[in-house]
Amino acid sequence: MANEIRYDNRNIVEKYINHKLSKRGYVWKSQSSGEDDDTVNKGVEESDSSLNSDRRLQAPSAGGGNNSECLIAHRVTRSDPHSRIYRALREAGDQIERMYQREFEEMSHHMVFNPNAAQRSFLAVAEELFKDGVNWGRIIAFFEFGGTMCVESVNREMASQVDNIAHWMTDYLNGPLENWIEENGGW
Repeated sequence: MANEIRYDNRNIVEKYINHKLSKRGYVWKSQSSGEDDDTVNKGVEESDSSLNSDRRLQAPSAGGGNNSECLIAHRVTRSDPHSRIYRALREAGDQIERMYQREFEEMSHHMVFNPNAAQRSFLAVAEELFKDGVNWGRIIAFFEFGGTMCVESVNREMASQVDNIAHWMTDYLNGPLENWIEENGGW
């Protein structure tokens, strides 16, 4: 996948998290997107299918009562030149999810999701995942773990953690994993 184009790891993380959350009926609007709610609402009402399509979904409530709206917007750019990378990452992640779904769910159920402990737990799992080296399979597992953690956060009504997890994932990609990714052809 070697390219001369420099990829934005935050964008890659956001696309992956959006995919994982949308599979569960959630839509997420990243705080880093730089758009206010008016911009998002205009996009929903005045969407040009050749540019971007926006949508809002509601998070299903646990008790079957009123649905609580997640402040989330999902943006799909039709002419995104990196769509092959996003698709490959989604497909590989979905395959890992099918193979190890029980393990990821069990791990996320045992994690502490309060703001102070969640980052330590995330970093501990990432360090364990890469302790014997880095490879593409482990990077996909890293994305899948982060996505599972995001889904579990929303399930526990802690949707604000999703932005934190996206930030931690991006920092880890830009830090410990950046050189390996570059040395192995980049995204």
